[in-house]
Amino acid sequence: MDQVKSRNQLYQLNWVRAVAALMVVCYHLEITMALSKYFDRAVFPIFNAGSAGVELFFVLSGFVIYYAHHRDRQGDVEAVKTFVFKRFRRLYPPLWIVLIATTAMAFAAGAEVSAWDMIAAYLILPVEKEVLLGVEWTLRHEMLFYATFLVYLWNRKIGLALLIGWGVIGSLTGVFLDEPWLLKFLLSPYHLLFMTGMGIGWLFVRQDMTQGLPIFLAGLVVFAGTWWQVSYGGGADPDYLILLFGLGATGIIYGLCALPSWNRPFKPMDVMGAASYSLYLIHYPLLSLLLKIVMVVHAHVPLPLELWFVGIVIACQVAGLLFHYYVEKPVLGLTGRIMQKRQPQPAE
Repeated sequence: MDQVKSRNQLYQLNWVRAVAALMVVCYHLEITMALSKYFDRAVFPIFNAGSAGVELFFVLSGFVIYYAHHRDRQGDVEAVKTFVFKRFRRLYPPLWIVLIATTAMAFAAGAEVSAWDMIAAYLILPVEKEVLLGVEWTLRHEMLFYATFLVYLWNRKIGLALLIGWGVIGSLTGVFLDEPWLLKFLLSPYHLLFMTGMGIGWLFVRQDMTQGLPIFLAGLVVFAGTWWQVSYGGGADPDYLILLFGLGATGIIYGLCALPSWNRPFKPMDVMGAASYSLYLIHYPLLSLLLKIVMVVHAHVPLPLELWFVGIVIACQVAGLLFHYYVEKPVLGLTGRIMQKRQPQPAE
């Protein structure tokens, strides 16, 4: 596995980011176009399972966070501070910019937005119902993972026990019991996916990754089979689907990390992967705006809905790239410079 060790950047993980973000965009577009206030019919039913991009993101997040911080010294206050700042810098400023826009849109539309709705949205705290930005629920799970990972950075044994207990026992509880919404959030099966990502990171660091192609193909089969079941096979328990998609995502990401021959840059996917967070943040309100425009235009120019679907997805991707280059990157650069002035730190 010397080839793997020599690769400081896993380019193929950008493919995962890019594809996962597009999955979610297509999912939200498919279910929105099928609403009675829009076109009232399915366009591409296969994207009814597109929310599985979240499972890919969570497994990938577990891997990336572990790999980026596995060398941090246990109990190092500066390492903990750096972790907190980097996570804050990565998530909050771009989110706040989008939330300012969605907050203005909500008030303009006369929506009922409480003070707690705004506080919880801007601080990424748990809520029962998303009011300002529909996709923010995933960031709330992400923040919970970061909080438990902080314990791991402070004390490896206690942190690892907490992570395993939270991921495994909590997930089993979430599957078999019907809790109030807050416990359902705290004990979600989603959290096990962060653990599997960390496990991949641990194996990767140890250079103990074999059978990359068979495991990748097995993961792809599980993921695709579950996708087909969701799209065309009828309903299934959401918690079990999370675990099945997570199993497939784990196999896919493990396989990609264990295949050094696939680790090569591919500019389009690299760019789309880098812009995946921007696309994820802006696509939900953007879809609403674009569909309203399309409804007006379609009344005069009735193009096939499939064509509108593809056009909207492309427009969202372009908007995501523009937001990444002209909003997200400058904000990251500014916060990075502030960090360096206060206390220089090695790059992640």
